[in-house]
Amino acid sequence: MSPVIDRSCDFTIAKLDRVESEPNKSDHGTAKASFNFGDDDPEAVHCLVQFFYLWDYEVASPRSEDVLDRDEPREDIDYSLVPDDNATTLEARQLLLHSKVFTLAHMYEVPRLKELCTEKLLQVAKRQWRSGYLLDAAQEAYTATPSDVLEMRKAIVQKFYEHRELLDEKHVREFLLELSHLTLDIMLHINKPPSPFGSSGHGLFGY
Repeated sequence: MSPVIDRSCDFTIAKLDRVESEPNKSDHGTAKASFNFGDDDPEAVHCLVQFFYLWDYEVASPRSEDVLDRDEPREDIDYSLVPDDNATTLEARQLLLHSKVFTLAHMYEVPRLKELCTEKLLQVAKRQWRSGYLLDAAQEAYTATPSDVLEMRKAIVQKFYEHRELLDEKHVREFLLELSHLTLDIMLHINKPPSPFGSSGHGLFGY
């Protein structure tokens, strides 16, 4: 479970108990805790809840038209590297989802889930590294978590290192200009590759 969610539920139950113990309160039923995920991504929340029960999660397949609407080509981006295949797009979008699940795993202090969704992203990226969703996953990893939370960032940088031909693409270069921390991490990794992802040590970045 999540320590963050546990603390919130404990607080809610304690608050309900105090209210029910006040004079003139006739309803003394058993207090039930609830947790509100607020604006968290619903699909990522679903994966988080699955993990609490199964120690794993499966990605539900969205309607293909939803994905195609989301991935409608833009005039300012060269998609020549991206295969025009619906099944490929459906799988590629998991890159962003796994990155969002990682964000929730950090927020709610679930270390094993952080490891799991990073592993899942790496597996998908073996086949879908050309997809624009890799950039979306990088955006999530570098903007939604603190700079000292490195697991997902390591995975993203590793993919750019393994497929440096991405750096030849105009839309990738434009993206990296906007995400300078990622650009720096890639350059440092290219200059002096550290130990492989997942090995022990001081981490991917040497600063």
